Amino acid sequence: MAEAVLRVARRQLSQRGGSGAPILLRQALETRASPGHTPGCVTFVLNDHSMAFTGDALLIRGCGRTDFQQGCAKTLYHSVHEKIFTLPGDCLIYPAHDYHGFTVSTVEEERTLNPRLTLSCEEFVKIMGNLNLPKPQQIDFAVPANMRCGVQTPTA
Repeated sequence: MAEAVLRVARRQLSQRGGSGAPILLRQALETRASPGHTPGCVTFVLNDHSMAFTGDALLIRGCGRTDFQQGCAKTLYHSVHEKIFTLPGDCLIYPAHDYHGFTVSTVEEERTLNPRLTLSCEEFVKIMGNLNLPKPQQIDFAVPANMRCGVQTPTA
């Protein structure tokens, strides 16, 4: 995943430079535990705090669900507020995916505009507990694989 994060960072930096020339990225990544969606979620932050890759913890105007894979809404709320929202307001946020076509936000935008994470912890936990989302189609395959870190057992 870290290599994919660096590819995105290089592409974003190259696009910002305007020349299209490849940019040698000399940044270190800080790994911040951001559990809640799952216990193993992490956020990668460039050492200058200009970009954060939030996985499924913080999405653009949303967050990862907490109703499976040992998720916990209260833990997610605290992870986002303590590990991500403490970054500078202009820090660019890149989530793992988006269902509405958005690719980037900022810490300040999410601090002020995220409809779930602008609530109190108690309100957030209540909302997350009542989402009643459908079961993902591949969940019975994905969760066991995720619990084994993707290691497949050979089939006879």
